[in-house]
Amino acid sequence: MGTPTGTATKAKSPAVLGVSSQLWLILGALGLLWTLTRLLMVMVMGGMLEPETLLPTLALYLANGAVFVACIVFSHLLLRGRRLARRVLSAYVVILPALLYLPDLLAGPAPVGMPEREVLFSPASAAVVLVVAATALMWLPPANAYIERGGASTLETPDRVPAVITAAVWTLVFSGIIAALEATLGLLLLTESAGSDAKTTPALVLFLTLACVAVANFACTWAVRRGRPSVRPVLTVISLAGLVMVVLATVAAYSNLPAGESWAAAGLPAAILLTVFSQGLPVVGALAAAALLWMPSARRHFHRGAVAVPAGTSGS
Repeated sequence: MGTPTGTATKAKSPAVLGVSSQLWLILGALGLLWTLTRLLMVMVMGGMLEPETLLPTLALYLANGAVFVACIVFSHLLLRGRRLARRVLSAYVVILPALLYLPDLLAGPAPVGMPEREVLFSPASAAVVLVVAATALMWLPPANAYIERGGASTLETPDRVPAVITAAVWTLVFSGIIAALEATLGLLLLTESAGSDAKTTPALVLFLTLACVAVANFACTWAVRRGRPSVRPVLTVISLAGLVMVVLATVAAYSNLPAGESWAAAGLPAAILLTVFSQGLPVVGALAAAALLWMPSARRHFHRGAVAVPAGTSGS
């Protein structure tokens, strides 16, 4: 008798691989949180940085964030017994320590007389220990046997969520979190600073736009998972409107800059570009998610107009 449509047979993963997967998930989540806090500081203080230093700093933290997001994704694939996940995570033994220690190395030598035990018992050193432990566990014999068998064999079915939908959902979640944190922090800073309306109004418009984008992203995440066709045009319009508001806020702020300001000397196009890829980064993420939803491989998910059923369960 054949396997019913929408069902799958899954082999249970060994305990050592489960522990390793959880360690990688924790490392990725903590690393992503660490990156977001630093990225938010750069975004909020972007106007205080010189244009020639802002983009490299943003690029560095965005690359860090991508590495930690990949760590979270591969931790899930590792639990399913994917060989590629184990190979990539093995390289993190070198990648993660470099990311954790690189900012301190670039900052210069440590102060004279700094106790070595503070470096030894720092959070970065604890993360390195977890990386080594997680790597060792996923190469133990039980994990080897499970991965060689092909891991958890799951039958591909028409009910399975397409990869582009999963990518769009995660993009909406992460960009929504960044937008919410940035809007909250920015609005708090505005309430503490007293300035003229000409200076505070553009910033207020920018942070309120980010707050609206955050709410829209979280709401659209639910609609995307449920396969609601109307979410695609709604998300596209909201993202484009958010981008327009970010640009208009930048133009208004630029028009009030003194003539000798470095940002004024850089020109309006440079100011718009830097604002979009700093404070407006969550809006860019929402636009990227909207683009994914219009891809051909995502259409069948919305044309069904039904709840997407994860692989391994039967749809009714």
